[in-house]
Amino acid sequence: MVEINPSLCTGCGLCASNCAVHAIVQSDNGTYFCNKTWCFACGQCVALCPTGAPSMPGLEAPIPYDSASFDLEPQTLLNAMRFRRSIRRFTGGKATRQELELLLEAGRCAPTSTNSQTVGFTVLDEEFEAIRPKIWKAFARISQEKGRKLLLRRYENYLAHPDQPDTLFYGGNQMIVVTSERPVDGGLALANMELMAHALGLGALYCGFATRAIDSDPALREYFGLTETRTIDSCLIVGRTDLCFQRTAPRNPARVQWR
Repeated sequence: MVEINPSLCTGCGLCASNCAVHAIVQSDNGTYFCNKTWCFACGQCVALCPTGAPSMPGLEAPIPYDSASFDLEPQTLLNAMRFRRSIRRFTGGKATRQELELLLEAGRCAPTSTNSQTVGFTVLDEEFEAIRPKIWKAFARISQEKGRKLLLRRYENYLAHPDQPDTLFYGGNQMIVVTSERPVDGGLALANMELMAHALGLGALYCGFATRAIDSDPALREYFGLTETRTIDSCLIVGRTDLCFQRTAPRNPARVQWR
């Protein structure tokens, strides 16, 4: 929770006026304090205060704002969003531990409803090859139940050539499974992670088939910590790719209603 150092507080009231739950209250001497019963620890006051009076003991130290390392030109950011691509051809080269940690940090920084921060990440790396056939088997069962013969053919091809790049993981051998208590929170985290993968020069793919396979299988649900309240949002396959895109891909115009 937030603590406000009265010796650093100037009484400007900026933190109180910005507090969404009105947890910051002015004391008789003009300085402010935080009512911890109301506070949900969003950290806005810590980021906003000119003198650094608010703090959140036990958590990471805030990074001071610096325009050179924090700001992006809008067009540069938009072009990065346009240029990122879903990758379906991985070389088998793995992301490093440092790169994986940067992906997780990008996911952790995404906003969450009421600052709940309930998004969870499972990095499937050393155990990938042990879990891969289990996901494939669950995928095949779903395909059979739904009468999807073309999808079943994918499974048959995988069984015939288990050491070759398949049509579920496409040669990737690392995957981050994102879970949350609110799907929008996990989705925002995944979007951050995919953009970070692009910045790192890694390939990334949201694997909907793996997501549905995991969600359908009791053993896999237990393995990834899924419950009635914690759901799987998506699986992000990451790794090296030898694809080198030369331009953006066309998209349909935005569906917009101006009212």
